[in-house]
Amino acid sequence: MLFHRQPQGKKGVATDTVGPHSDKFWWEFHTAAMTFGLRIGYSRDDVEVAFRRLALKAHPDVGGTLEAFQLLVRQRDLLLDQVVAKRL
Repeated sequence: MLFHRQPQGKKGVATDTVGPHSDKFWWEFHTAAMTFGLRIGYSRDDVEVAFRRLALKAHPDVGGTLEAFQLLVRQRDLLLDQVVAKRL
């Protein structure tokens, strides 16, 4: 596992809050990092290279779906936000 975080809330029950300390946020972050093949300490360049590689398959102009490409863009933005905020 590349990124690991213990669940928050009572007795491991996921919380419904949204933000950098919520379970939903970390689940989305972990999923994005796994999709992009990133490890802790990744850089902005690592995200952009991985995004371009994945966009070649997911973009609607090359046979992908609009939904898949939009998800990829959201994941890229989430990962880049973490680089900017230096929350890793």
